[in-house]
Amino acid sequence: MMKRFNILLLMAAMVIGFAACGDDDDNNGKTATEQLEELSMNTEWINYATATASELLDDCIQLWAAWNGPDGVTGNDLDRIGGSSFFSRPGIGSNGYAVILKSAGEAGNTAFESQEFAIETILIDGFANISNEVGAAKIGEPNGFAKDGDNESAVYAVESWYSWNSITDYSDNIISIKNGYCGRRGAIGAAANANSLSTLVKSINPALDANVNAAINGAYNAIQSMTAPFRSNLTGDKVDAAMDACADLTDIIENELLPVLVTEETDYDFTEILRVYADEVVVPTYKDLKDKAWTLYNAVDALRQDPTSQTKLNAACEAWRAARVPWEQSEAILFGPASEDMLGLDPSMDSWPLSQESIAGILQNNLKTVNDFIGAIGSEDVRGFHTLELLLFKDGKNRTIRN
Repeated sequence: MMKRFNILLLMAAMVIGFAACGDDDDNNGKTATEQLEELSMNTEWINYATATASELLDDCIQLWAAWNGPDGVTGNDLDRIGGSSFFSRPGIGSNGYAVILKSAGEAGNTAFESQEFAIETILIDGFANISNEVGAAKIGEPNGFAKDGDNESAVYAVESWYSWNSITDYSDNIISIKNGYCGRRGAIGAAANANSLSTLVKSINPALDANVNAAINGAYNAIQSMTAPFRSNLTGDKVDAAMDACADLTDIIENELLPVLVTEETDYDFTEILRVYADEVVVPTYKDLKDKAWTLYNAVDALRQDPTSQTKLNAACEAWRAARVPWEQSEAILFGPASEDMLGLDPSMDSWPLSQESIAGILQNNLKTVNDFIGAIGSEDVRGFHTLELLLFKDGKNRTIRN
């Protein structure tokens, strides 16, 4: 996830979110966290959650539509992305980004001038980027803070710590690599498609294919073996093993897999592999995300209409966790429309860390309606999956309705 996941931003957020909230004149000496808990689950809180879910839905529809192209994008989906003019945006292509990827190497394709460049993009900007981020940033940065004795910074560096969904998120990131490599969607152990990178590599070098699959499975299993919740278990042999396994996976992708597939000596025909990757992995993953984002938005809006129903709040929390799965399983696809170079949807949808101080400020800004809150949602650190997570969860549990 090409997001603001670095130490400088984290520390900036900490300064804004805690030092600023300690101002006695403005906040009576209360931190952002304390302010948020006083405001939790009031009318403005639920309206903000609804606005956040609405904006997230729009982003999810855009991401699917950008890859899918206009065919089948109709009704409310088309309305929410501004109509057919959406497909005239630079880089998407009138038939969608999937067509651009599948036509790599054809005359006039300026995004992918060769099939080899398309494969390199999938391997490096996709697979290696997320495996490195999971090990070095998502796990490694909190681990580093904890080892230095800075436990507060460590916890705040843990993505998805409000819901305690971290290990599930990281595991799904590794599944995103397996899905792309094996040309299918499914569990970590599902069989490879006949037209996949895995099948091609197996035909060239069976030992390498076995090693790549073992490295993917090893990273997944190591992450699954970490003690939950991660925010409370940031150090130890299991965490070290997960970071090492992710580093090993990144290394084999960059230094063994890439040189075999992208080589001047041998020209492989990647046509069917690119078609399967685009049509059977990427587009269905984003379609699933879009559908689950609709379920999430409808669940949060149902809570808005019945704000005293714990059952409806629980349904919204369940819908949030469900929508996280296809999103995290798309993290190996964050080139093209999701990137900041095009639509910039990844940081809009999933930036971390949040600014709790800014979120508290929005909630105290005398906004009344959902549309008021939509108008107030600007910067990346007050929107997206994690803002909604903060609004729905506390300490790994569903929040409790106010009586």
